[in-house]
Amino acid sequence: MYSQLIGDVLNRLDGQRRPSQQEITDANRAMTPPPSKRVTDRSIAYSDRHRGQWFRPEYSFDEIQIAQDTDSYVFRAVQKKVNRVICAGMSFVGANPDAVLYIKTRLNAMGWASQRSVQQLVWDTFHDLFRFSNCMWVKKRSSQLSMGKTRKGFGEIDLEPVAGYFILPFETLEFRTKANGEFKKVMQKMPNGEKKEFFPRDVVHFFTNKKPGFTVGTPELFPALDDIALLRRIEENVEDLIESNLFPVFHYKVGSDAFPERYGPDGTKETDIVKTTIEYMPAGGIYVSDHRHEIKAIGSEGRALRIDFYIGHFKSRALAALGTSSVDMGEGGAANRSTASTMSKGMMLDVEAMTHVVKEFIEFFVISELLLEGGYNPLSQEDMVYVKFGVIDKDDRRADENQQLMMLHGNLRTLGEARSALGDRPFTDEDYEDTYFKRFEETHSLLKGMTPGSAASEVLAAHPASNITKEAVASEAAFVQKQGKSTSTSAALGRPEEKSKSNSAANSAVNKAKPSNQHGTLASAKTNRDLLVEDADGSVYVITCDFDIDPAKIPAWKQEVLTRWDSLDKNIISFDTLAQTMAWRLKGNDQ
Repeated sequence: MYSQLIGDVLNRLDGQRRPSQQEITDANRAMTPPPSKRVTDRSIAYSDRHRGQWFRPEYSFDEIQIAQDTDSYVFRAVQKKVNRVICAGMSFVGANPDAVLYIKTRLNAMGWASQRSVQQLVWDTFHDLFRFSNCMWVKKRSSQLSMGKTRKGFGEIDLEPVAGYFILPFETLEFRTKANGEFKKVMQKMPNGEKKEFFPRDVVHFFTNKKPGFTVGTPELFPALDDIALLRRIEENVEDLIESNLFPVFHYKVGSDAFPERYGPDGTKETDIVKTTIEYMPAGGIYVSDHRHEIKAIGSEGRALRIDFYIGHFKSRALAALGTSSVDMGEGGAANRSTASTMSKGMMLDVEAMTHVVKEFIEFFVISELLLEGGYNPLSQEDMVYVKFGVIDKDDRRADENQQLMMLHGNLRTLGEARSALGDRPFTDEDYEDTYFKRFEETHSLLKGMTPGSAASEVLAAHPASNITKEAVASEAAFVQKQGKSTSTSAALGRPEEKSKSNSAANSAVNKAKPSNQHGTLASAKTNRDLLVEDADGSVYVITCDFDIDPAKIPAWKQEVLTRWDSLDKNIISFDTLAQTMAWRLKGNDQ
């Protein structure tokens, strides 16, 4: 529609001054597309039971936060996934450089105004998504603090431009929804009773694993809480077991049936004397007694339950629920590099999937709104700006690059399709001029084919990566032309040079006597001849002759050798010896 309007305007201006391409681009950008009509969801959500009143989400996010703060496995699992995203990085790409620059400028301005960069905002978003599977941004709108322009929203409402984005603590949020589950309002309620309400147009709700009819997404860590709690209870029991069996119980036996314990003159029993002695004995003391005393250490003696298998099972269960493995937690064990890479593959796939989720939300709810405020059309592929996260799994990335390169070389894909499959934008003419081929290989090939007056010289003179100038090419061509005229003049004034027949014949004789090939020149003339002879069994022998062979005698000579070989005893002479002995019959008549 917009291109048709521009075409009509240009047709009317045919008799007047035609606008420049920049003016056409500015006019197209100023025609912001009208907002689409809102489509209402006709389903009924579970939140309808609250009848429009404030309610807490379906899941307790406080429990997840407490588990993250108190359990090392939960904390490290979330942090390792976030660190993967941080190391990968993030950038903005698009077909329109002006639109990309505009988005970067707007986000940098928001970062300076809020003293919080967009990268930190995205990292915190991933942190909430990995632990809560939910995250919510709140917008600060202000026409004085923002570079954007006021625009029309749904219902023809004037919306001020966004000046900043901030993350709301999701565990403090309450909602009021319509019957279909859409937000009417969002309220942040702090433990001290302080409240603040937000309209749906001023918030961005990121979520994953959201079931139909639910208000929020199901946290991925929620099923892992029971597994973590069970593992910790088992570990507490192991701690009690260690404490109870760490120090053995010593049993002191005094006397026997044959030698019962004795009493002292004052009536004190021998067991009381031993008890008192042991109580006041130092830690490194030694107790000496006669043969009637027996001291025995009583411990578990291998009769306690072996619990290491159970701990390993529930530990693996807890790590699986967290989306990690023992290798991710630093427990390599006997795993080699290939096994460790395979065990970590699941976690990297989860991280990569989450980057796609965040990419879609940012592009649809954040970048599109910023483009509308800047006069760009987010429905146009040329104006749209996209989020690009870095490589999460570098091994898979290298495999994909090699596969796309093979398909490109096999003519199964174009250059644009291969780059799009790798997540890169297609090459422009300017990008192609900056490739390795254009800057180095092409000039190197042209230099090989460069001769005075050739097309390669002219191309090199116009190539931006070459130091050869058009003046140098012209000077070289003029010099060669001048040299050609000088040679033709001297040849016309004198007698033409004649080739020496004797020299030519001598060179021909030398070449025949001492031939040359890729391995070198023969040092001396070859004086012998080689002849191949085949016996009745098919074996081939080489017979060397130091004289010229008469070719007409070879067939009869071979038949004669075979006839003589059949008549002789094979144990007396070999076939090659016989053929060598009869080789003199091949001499010519003049020898």
